[in-house]
Amino acid sequence: MIINEITIIISLIAFLAVVGLIEGFYMLYRSMNVERTQAVSKRLRNLSASGLSNEEALSLLRRRTFSEVPALNRILAMFPRSHSLDRMLVQSGVDLTVSRYLLIQLSLFVLTFLILWLLLKVFWFLALPIAMLLGFYVPYAYVKAKKRERARKISEQLPEAMDFLARSMRAGNPFSAAIKQASREMAEPIAPEFATTFDELNFGMDLEDTLRHLAQRSSSEEMRYFITAVLIQKSTGGNLAEVLNRLSAVMRSRARTFREIRVLAAEMKFSANILIALPFVVAGALLLLNPTYLYTLVETTMGYIVIGAQLGLMLLGYIVIHRMINFRV
Repeated sequence: MIINEITIIISLIAFLAVVGLIEGFYMLYRSMNVERTQAVSKRLRNLSASGLSNEEALSLLRRRTFSEVPALNRILAMFPRSHSLDRMLVQSGVDLTVSRYLLIQLSLFVLTFLILWLLLKVFWFLALPIAMLLGFYVPYAYVKAKKRERARKISEQLPEAMDFLARSMRAGNPFSAAIKQASREMAEPIAPEFATTFDELNFGMDLEDTLRHLAQRSSSEEMRYFITAVLIQKSTGGNLAEVLNRLSAVMRSRARTFREIRVLAAEMKFSANILIALPFVVAGALLLLNPTYLYTLVETTMGYIVIGAQLGLMLLGYIVIHRMINFRV
């Protein structure tokens, strides 16, 4: 039994080491052309996340990497999940390839499991879910949080961007030229999205497909409103500049209402955080005042089961409470 466990541990460590070394040596080789590589890679990542069908764009997408290692890149490209992960990473603005993201998850999982199981002597059936939580969920939650933050910033920038587009079109510029100007004048994160949109239009892609890709990359609800307004104007005709000015005013009013609701919900969020932190504070105080009081929980199998159940219930409660107070307008 012990030999089998040691074999599994050595195999996992060897796998991580081989993957890490391959990535490391290839990145060292690529670092000779780092400036050109970074510029091309960033643009190709945005295009890849859109799922383009244009032949010229697809030829560029084949150079877009899920991994810096060509063989691993070809393997990852075979799985639809790689494309959805890549889209999530692009939407979050996190500068990671799919292979690095997966390597980080796997490394955290293995290291956490080994520390809990071998060093802290935690039972494997408790160490495994904790390691899965830290290894797989924590990086995923971080990327999702960055994705929400980036979508929020795009939503905040969009009213100003629509006013800019309206002024540009009133000056006689077509929509594509206005998009190009906005990509140069606006700040991140909306500027590179408009730059990618202009590139797709230059590929000869249909406006509807281009805007659909913009919505997929940005993951902003307000961006979808903007795209819907542009597509409706395209099919029915009318003054797009006037439509964008009115829509920007509506979005600003919506943002003000949302801020007011967030202020009202702040007290409930604070109370929820206090309730979540309270058990840890009490446990810490007991350890300081009477360290032997909690020994039963860490010296018996039933104690570990109780700790695991409590942590699971606390995590469930945290998720439920924050979903209840996560208002949207």
